[in-house]
Amino acid sequence: MVRIGIIGLGPYWEQRYEPVLQAMDQRIQIKAVYDPVRSRAEQVASHWNAAAVSGIGCLVTRYPLDAFLLLHSDWMNHYPLKLLSQQNRPVYIAGSLGEDLDLLERVHSRAVEQLGTLMPEFSRRYSQATSRFFELVVTRLGKPNSIQIETCCPAEDQQVEVPGQKNETDFLVGLMDWCCYVMRTKPVKVQTTLHSDSSDRSEDHRQIKIEFLPDPVTAAERFALIKLKTEQRESETQFPRHRILCRNGLAEFHSPEEIHWENDSSSMTESLKSDRRELEVMLDHFCRRAVGGIIPVPNIRDVCQAIQLVRLSRDSLSSGKSLAVTKFKD
Repeated sequence: MVRIGIIGLGPYWEQRYEPVLQAMDQRIQIKAVYDPVRSRAEQVASHWNAAAVSGIGCLVTRYPLDAFLLLHSDWMNHYPLKLLSQQNRPVYIAGSLGEDLDLLERVHSRAVEQLGTLMPEFSRRYSQATSRFFELVVTRLGKPNSIQIETCCPAEDQQVEVPGQKNETDFLVGLMDWCCYVMRTKPVKVQTTLHSDSSDRSEDHRQIKIEFLPDPVTAAERFALIKLKTEQRESETQFPRHRILCRNGLAEFHSPEEIHWENDSSSMTESLKSDRRELEVMLDHFCRRAVGGIIPVPNIRDVCQAIQLVRLSRDSLSSGKSLAVTKFKD
């Protein structure tokens, strides 16, 4: 049983986190809850037979906790993350981490020194379609060579299902991290170009090309193309269109829970609605880390890499040049 302290319930508690935590109540025990709205913390704590605490410092120091869920901290900037990174206990981080690379690098380095786990919520990595894709990479499709994504950034008034996807930077950070995760190698160059159709503004878009190290076996170029449209047509879905070309076939994502794939001998569309949803998988992996497991999970360095790619994509558009990705210090 992993003893958990929750910091910040936020706007996604009832619809996103609480149902999954209830389904995992044989593995997770919520021991303490902090939220700036005291009455809300007390209500949730009462339901879980936990303590409602008056502050983050109190939660961290006074209760026997194995790990923390940092679900909402927008009102306190990075204070909770700085504090938790020194605790040598795993932290699950939902929502945006901002764009301050120097700060995030310091937080990451401090966590590494403490042998701590800071796991950002990169939900795209754990969608049913992504998980199924990696099974197909091994059995049917072979390694990916290129990714094509067509999407539109969320509008300011648009409701998003996952925290940390509200503004353009955070949205692109999630997409670019997913591209790096799928390609399983380091990005080396970024180039952004603007494409405009004066007759139909809905077709105006930026195209971001991320080049990766070439295939070590075939020497084939490996890259991701993100087509970021200026406006979204009413008939189009909010879910980005994904198309992945592999050595032996291709895959397309129609939604987080549906995948279409093809190779020389087969063509199939699979519904994955019965598979575990991404949040349950992420929290499962987090709990394994909390009890000493070595299962790989994303870290703050992955966030820094994706932020760097977003910045390079903007600088490339301004300069009209392809820009190299610099390596972070170890």
